[in-house]
Amino acid sequence: MSAWTFSDLQDEQLDLVKEAERTLSTDIVLAFRPADDGPLHDGDRAPGVQPATLDESQLECLQGLESRFGAVLVAYRRVEQRA
Repeated sequence: MSAWTFSDLQDEQLDLVKEAERTLSTDIVLAFRPADDGPLHDGDRAPGVQPATLDESQLECLQGLESRFGAVLVAYRRVEQRA
């Protein structure tokens, strides 16, 4: 199992991530990089969010940012928590 941690992004990159969130109509876009130590994030178990379903052009948008950042980007949507 691969370990992932959050990428350290520059201000300009953070602005592009925020723009991607708006453009893709998603709630959250997170950038990850391989971790040197234990896993920080498990997207399948993140409370309150699930990976967003994206069409081909939306995926191309994220892939373009991944190439620019050297990171893996994942778009999420908030989900309702059941008690």
